[in-house]
Amino acid sequence: MRKPGWLLGTLAALMLPLGISASFHDPAPHWFEFPPLTRTLAVPDFSLPVFLLFALLFLFALSVLIRPVWFGFQPVSHTSQNVVPRHAVPAWGYAGMALLVVFWTLAWTRFTFVPAILQPHTFFPLWLGYILSVDAWTFRRAGASWIARSPRSFAALFPASALAWWYFEWVNRSVQNWWYLGVDTYSATHYVLMATLAFSTVFPAIFITREWLMTFSWFQSAYRHGPRWPTQGNNLPYAFGLLGVAGMLLVGQFPAPLFFLTWLAPLAIVGAALALARIPNPFTALGQGDYTQLVSLAVAALICGFFWELWNYWSWPKWEYAVPYVQALHLFEMPLPGYGGYLPFGPICWCVWLTLKKGF
Repeated sequence: MRKPGWLLGTLAALMLPLGISASFHDPAPHWFEFPPLTRTLAVPDFSLPVFLLFALLFLFALSVLIRPVWFGFQPVSHTSQNVVPRHAVPAWGYAGMALLVVFWTLAWTRFTFVPAILQPHTFFPLWLGYILSVDAWTFRRAGASWIARSPRSFAALFPASALAWWYFEWVNRSVQNWWYLGVDTYSATHYVLMATLAFSTVFPAIFITREWLMTFSWFQSAYRHGPRWPTQGNNLPYAFGLLGVAGMLLVGQFPAPLFFLTWLAPLAIVGAALALARIPNPFTALGQGDYTQLVSLAVAALICGFFWELWNYWSWPKWEYAVPYVQALHLFEMPLPGYGGYLPFGPICWCVWLTLKKGF
């Protein structure tokens, strides 16, 4: 595998189809506007059939997660339930919990005695507190954690995460499914610096949450023996890669009806690139019926998604959504079926992390 060529090819497949297609869309996206305040895409009205379709898909996915035995997975043996030893909470856990309490409070309140510069910038320290706390809980349960095991790798998650989410911000210029309130007075430099810090917490939050989930015997065994999917076919990665490229082309031309491809098309492209490079990824083990990594990443992203939406709701600045056809039954700012988008997001993040780690 020639790393530079493989990485550049993957990046080109992720960016060029959407960039070329969306440039011919009328009106074209404002790719480099900071802060991104221009909204040009009309949001289609609520559609009950579409809402029910996405809701049913989300409920189906949840049923697979909650009752995998209904879908061909072997039941978990009660004898495999292990007693978890308890370890001392590491120092960074106490620091994380302090950050959580302080910056959650600041995010949701408007104290006059607090310097005004602090309250609009609570996102990064709040999520850093979450990351440190969950990693410490993982250490308490397992005696090991990402920070304890590899602090350099843990630190590398932050710039990789920022780079990846900037990509999705770029994609969002076409679909315009979310936007930010309270940033209209920021300069371009202020916005980019603040946003980059906030975006840098996405990967660590999801991956640390996944490690915590894997300390529970349920996640270690419930999804290990399921239906087998063909993953070794020579043409399969090419087919998924081409579908992903086609999806990005179509999103550029039809951003409203095909908004959901924002998450599925990049996953197909990056997953195919990893398969072609013979790099193990969340889909590799499906050939043996092992869904553990895939499911744990999906659930970790869903858990983080709940907290993203919760902490966003009473914060300022904040984000809001304009999801086509499904703007009803919100939990915080997100329509309930929209939470289904977090399930593929976890595997996407891991695949992008692998791509960046192996490509450099």
